[in-house]
Amino acid sequence: MKKFISAIIIISMLTIMQSYAANDSRLSYDTANETMLKSSRAVLKQKLSERKAFFQYNATVQRTRGIDTDMTTIDTPIGKFTYVYPPNIQVLLTKQTELLPLQMKFYWKMTDNGRIVTEKALSLGLRDLYLGFMKADMDYQLSMEKLKLQEKKYNTAKLKAQDGLISGIQLEEAEYDYLKAKKDVEKNKRSRENMQRTVNSYIGVPIDTAYDKVLYSELTRNLTLNPVEFYIEKALENRLEITSLIEEIKIKEQHLEILGKGRAKDIYPDIRNEYEDVSLEIETLQVRLDKVKYDVENNIKSAYIDVIKEKDNMDILLQTLNMQKRNFEKLKAQHKQGLIPEMILLEVELGLKELQNGFNLTVYNYNTKKMKLEEAAGLGPAY
Repeated sequence: MKKFISAIIIISMLTIMQSYAANDSRLSYDTANETMLKSSRAVLKQKLSERKAFFQYNATVQRTRGIDTDMTTIDTPIGKFTYVYPPNIQVLLTKQTELLPLQMKFYWKMTDNGRIVTEKALSLGLRDLYLGFMKADMDYQLSMEKLKLQEKKYNTAKLKAQDGLISGIQLEEAEYDYLKAKKDVEKNKRSRENMQRTVNSYIGVPIDTAYDKVLYSELTRNLTLNPVEFYIEKALENRLEITSLIEEIKIKEQHLEILGKGRAKDIYPDIRNEYEDVSLEIETLQVRLDKVKYDVENNIKSAYIDVIKEKDNMDILLQTLNMQKRNFEKLKAQHKQGLIPEMILLEVELGLKELQNGFNLTVYNYNTKKMKLEEAAGLGPAY
């Protein structure tokens, strides 16, 4: 079985590597997420576990189908005799035909839900990594533009110094700014390369895979934000820690009903003890369920508050960005009239690009928090 699992994982990883060899110059979050889910060892193993749990459940159903839990007919040389089982045997057989399939189905569903939660957790983890990669890429691209500007300023300063228009100290300052800009490019390049390797390792592609472009596609996601009550209601209905407890309580209640068959719990001490133990387990599970519901509701409220805060940050930054864009347009008009030099316009333009990058990252964060809220209101994982 281990060899079979290993073979599937190797084949999947080879497929992913070949696809990246064909086109590795662009990366988006959605592409990276799709690649990661296909190549994840954890997901592949859980898919195999889910199949195994299903076959075990199906085998249990087939094996126990048709068993008469009340009586059996015995053929003898003198005719057929019907033997009615005593209550304790009826309980034992009913547990095999009714309770065991329920338990195996519960295990199967939990295994499949565990796979879904793992996939969601991996995807949300990638959101944070991709944010770091995207920011590193933005910083690197912007630092190269700043270097070009500083180089222009330094070359201009050298010409002015030759003509005696500026002092030696001013020339040294221009040279210092230029050399600092070069170091910033080198530093940001290393940061980008490190984040690129980290992302590659996480999504399961060759660690040296390089991307010319790190795509930003957050403005097209159109994620809506509903009232907090919507998410609380949805979470109380869907969260795995709640639904699993509810299902477990139902199975325990079915267990109790079986133990009471033919008054078995009143006749046999061992069945009575089992009945009392299961009753206590139900009470314990109910207490846990009430606590989990309370925790889930608070979890959703906290997640919702974080989304609202991020939206406020985004709105404030958008106002600032729009104001700076208007100012930049005014400066462009003044530059055309010869009222301000080109260098000042270029510096303002770079500042505007930096502000735009900050806004784009804030939008990304806002979308991530909404995604986390949506998942917290579903199966999970928790926020």
